[in-house]
Amino acid sequence: MGDRYVNGTEGETTGDERVDAAMARLGELEATPPAEHPAIFQDVHRRLQDALTGIDGEPA
Repeated sequence: MGDRYVNGTEGETTGDERVDAAMARLGELEATPPAEHPAIFQDVHRRLQDALTGIDGEPA
């Protein structure tokens, strides 16, 4: 832990590449017009749902 997200967003990584990639998408918000924000939030939500769904099938 202690690393930065791939896109340079401040913060620690979660240790799960899928979650880190989803959170990194939030870094795009500042550079995009507000009209495009819902699509980014929907993509982040979908990615996080996919990561949560995949938890059940992973070995502990």
